[in-house]
Amino acid sequence: MTYPSLLTASQKNLQFIGEHKNAFDLEYLYPLDLFEDLVAQVEPCRIECSCKIEDDKLDPARFNLAINDSFNRKAQAFLGFFHQVETRVGVKFDYKPLHFFMKGFDYSKVTQIMAGIDARAELKEARVKTWWAIDNYPEKLETAIALSQSDSKPLRMLLEMNNVLVIGFHLYLKGKSEVRLYPSVGREQFEKLEIQAQLAKILSTPALKLLEDSVAISLVLKENGDKILHYHVLPERVNSFVDNLHQNMITRAHAPYRDKSQSLQVTVSLSEKELLAGYLKTINLYYMNQ
Repeated sequence: MTYPSLLTASQKNLQFIGEHKNAFDLEYLYPLDLFEDLVAQVEPCRIECSCKIEDDKLDPARFNLAINDSFNRKAQAFLGFFHQVETRVGVKFDYKPLHFFMKGFDYSKVTQIMAGIDARAELKEARVKTWWAIDNYPEKLETAIALSQSDSKPLRMLLEMNNVLVIGFHLYLKGKSEVRLYPSVGREQFEKLEIQAQLAKILSTPALKLLEDSVAISLVLKENGDKILHYHVLPERVNSFVDNLHQNMITRAHAPYRDKSQSLQVTVSLSEKELLAGYLKTINLYYMNQ
């Protein structure tokens, strides 16, 4: 006989965060407690736990939350959270790009908003983040492109395939800010021959090969010509996807999630240049609850 869970939605989310913290023996890093307080304020929401691997160094104090309703109210809660983080002595955010983007924002054109933290022992490396997914909103799309200073032919080609765009605002605790664009292509699109032909002009053969195991891909096109590829992996193929990367640190970081990956939305982020070089030095793993 099975019994229904008595946990509330926010308690389940905090439990998911707690399991990640326990799996990686995470001690307290600022501002994790403030982020956990935010979870209860904006429910219903979903939680994404993440690990960053960089030159065999593991940073697992990375947590995001995603909302799909009450965008205006919850976006204000996100801003309130950022201001709370800023009350610590020595923390200062550059809000200018985010505020400029939000001015006069039509919340009927947004499909999802996320907020997150990347907590580090060194405050200068720590940041808070927010991502806004817009659909058929040409004015803000152009605003985001201008703010990111990343207009390019490949970007425009990707937006012709899918005009949904995710805009990420990364606010470092010591005052630096970055705006990143994440154009994406879903499986229903990249299975079409004409889209495959267009993608082949943007992505390398090894990068295209990994689409076989993915429900979607989103990209960050970097100034140096590299591309950060975010593969949203099919649930039944997550473990084999990770194993086929043949990188010991990635396998170890994935271990706590191996037995439950099919019940999560898993994203694997890697550098196309490193993929072509045959050795992945920088990779992010993301695990979102349902």
